[in-house]
This record gives sequence, C-alpha cells and structure tokens, in this order.
Amino acid sequence: MATDLLNAGMGDEGRLKFILSCIDENKPLYKTDIRFLESMTDQLEWRIKRLKGNTDAKQKEKHSRTLISNKELDEILDRSNAKSTERHMSVRKKSSFLARLFSR
Repeated sequence: MATDLLNAGMGDEGRLKFILSCIDENKPLYKTDIRFLESMTDQLEWRIKRLKGNTDAKQKEKHSRTLISNKELDEILDRSNAKSTERHMSVRKKSSFLARLFSR
C-alpha cells in the first residue's frame, strides 16, 4: 500500500517512508498510521476508478474515511477567521474619568 501511494505521489512522503521502514524492520505500526494508509488507499482506488470512468462523486463521499467532514472543517475555519478579525479590530482604549474630563 505505502509503496503504491509513494509511486502515485499521494500522501506525506516522509510518513510513508517511515511506515515502509517500520514494515521492513518488523516494527508495529501506529494506529494512526494504519488509518492514514487505509484512507489514502481508498482515495487512490477512487482516483483510479474515476480515471477509468467507473465512479461518480456520490461514491467518493460514501467511501470517504476522513475524521472530519469538509462541511465541519469549513465551519471551524470560518469561526477561526471570525475570531482573528475580531482580535484585529481596533479597540478604543478606556481612559480614566479624569483623563477624559481634562482632555476636552
């Protein structure tokens, strides 16, 4: 699996090489690496099917194995962007009553 993904140029090259070295050295793989391989392999298979004309967009969504949906990710990014713009807005400094009184 990892070799196919490397050859296809999919996924994180460093992570895939680490996975291959673990396999070569008979070391156990982390659960996250196994999920990564499964997810990337599903994406590779979908791309191959799409190139052959054997799939449509609905099948991709059905077989997607991401931990978070694109809609949820967009909402998180929107909230994050809203918070960052709020922080950059200029806030009027509160001055003391006496400072405001004598500044006029």
